[in-house]
Order: sequence, then structure tokens, then C-alpha cells
Amino acid sequence: MPDVLRALIVDDERLARRALRSALAEQGDVEVAGEAGTVDEAAALIREVGPDVVLLDIQMRRETGFDLLDRLEAPVHVIFVTAYDEYAVRAFEVNALDYLLKPVDPERLAEALHRVRATETALPRQPSAPDDATFRYDDLFFYEEGRRPRFIRIADIAYIEAAGNYTELHLTDGATALTATTLTAWTEQLPSAHFARIHRSTIVNVAHIERIEQAPNYTYDVFVTAADGPLAMSRRRAKALKDRLG
Repeated sequence: MPDVLRALIVDDERLARRALRSALAEQGDVEVAGEAGTVDEAAALIREVGPDVVLLDIQMRRETGFDLLDRLEAPVHVIFVTAYDEYAVRAFEVNALDYLLKPVDPERLAEALHRVRATETALPRQPSAPDDATFRYDDLFFYEEGRRPRFIRIADIAYIEAAGNYTELHLTDGATALTATTLTAWTEQLPSAHFARIHRSTIVNVAHIERIEQAPNYTYDVFVTAADGPLAMSRRRAKALKDRLG
């Protein structure tokens, strides 16, 4: 990524574009490469200027930001900026880097731009089919936390535990996130090269296993980054993990 990000603003409201331009100017390392008020204008500008990131409104007059993405020949880095939170799940489905609610909070904008830089040259994956539900290790998972929707990088999940009808994600920085996704669904969606189910109620990111110790009754204790104590692993799952890891 270049030292200065080149951003394209797409919003059908002139005042909204002006406010976002001002917010970007305060970041200090962003250059506004252009503005567009319609999908047609935005598509033409993307081809012309090749921005590093597109800050895209969702609900515009007679069209949406998703209409723009459908017309592009190649994927682009997208940060959605909108007054509506009901589109957040669909934003995740098209692998937007972030989802900001108006009025834009400067700290959240800075976080979103940091995500753009963190992607280096890798562009977000476009879904290959409606039933393509498998995450890659560097993908982002949408998590709605009140009115602060955010994206969690799959690689930052240290382990997942069942919590009644929910599952709790334990992240490498110590944070947690409660989701409605079942443990079985996580098992099916997470990249098997990186995640292993060690118990009927636990999945771990193998990159964050610190050590494994034998415990009584032919079980094992798994010590994982961000866990306060050891996680239990059955002998059967220990053998499967050993076979897989060699």
C-alpha cells in the first residue's frame, strides 16, 4: 500500500460527501482522488483513477452501493458508510473491509483505514457462489455489537466455546464476542488447516496452541493463547489432531 491512500467517495448527498472529505482530511494520510454521486459516475471514476479504497454509501436514489459492486470488472477495497445498519450482513457477504454508520466517528474511520493498509495488496474475495460459506484464514467475520458493527479477522480467533444456544469467540487480544452461529456451523465454515475441534464444546486455532499436557482419565489439557486456563481435549480428538498435524 502507498504511504498516502487514494480514496474515492461515493454518496448521492453533496453535504455527506463534504463531511466525509473533511473527516478524511483530518486523518492526514489520505488523498481524495474523486467524488461520485451516482453508480455510473463511480464506475467510471474507479476505472479512471484506480483508488486504493472506495468509501461507499449504500442507499442512494433509485440505486444502491451493491449495484456498483455488481458492475465492476474487478474487486475493490470497500468501506461502506451509511445511515442504515440493516445492510450490515450483506456488506459482510461481499467482504467489505468495514461498515461505518453516519455520522462517522473519527476513531472508527481511522480503524477502517488501518484495515485497508493491513490488507496490503490482497483484494477482498468476491463470493463465488451463494452457498460458498467457507472462510479463509485472512477473511473477516461480521459481528454486530449494538450500534457498533465491526469485522473480526478469522486469524484473530484464538478459540471458540459453546455458550448455551450461542458460541463465544475468544480473540487473541483478550476480547470476546458472543455469536448466534453454532459450533457445528463454525466447524464447517472455518479453514480446517488452521482450526480443530478438541471437544464437543470447543474449537481452537492451532496456531495459538502453546502446549498440550496429558491429564487424568486419558484426557489432555490444551493451553491456548488468551485462555485463562487449560481447555479439555478428549483422547479421541487428541489422536485426530496428532494425525492431522503429524
